[in-house]
Amino acid sequence: MIMVSDDRAHVPGLEFEIERLRRLANDLEQIRNGNHPDDAALSNAPMIEGWSLKLRPSVCLSGRVLGHPHIEEGDLGITTAIFAFAPTLGYARTLSRYYRLGLPQGVPPDRAQ
Repeated sequence: MIMVSDDRAHVPGLEFEIERLRRLANDLEQIRNGNHPDDAALSNAPMIEGWSLKLRPSVCLSGRVLGHPHIEEGDLGITTAIFAFAPTLGYARTLSRYYRLGLPQGVPPDRAQ
């Protein structure tokens, strides 16, 4: 899910995603602590038969990265999935962190506004 914003107004419709991510974070904390779901907790969960692992693309950013804690200064990088994208406000929020947005690809610095 990606939320695109063009101004600083209230962004409706994010409540569902916020709650879903909170539930995920809570479940992951429980698993980390060794509290895995038992048969009773899984009794109402959907079953998937004949399953296999697959990859699914998500929207992300790529470009030269500056000031990242784990990417060498100026190296090309690819972000985690984008959850909020506000290019007119100069930022994107990915799963991992906020990014300040510089010029998009293909815009020469002398054409920047």
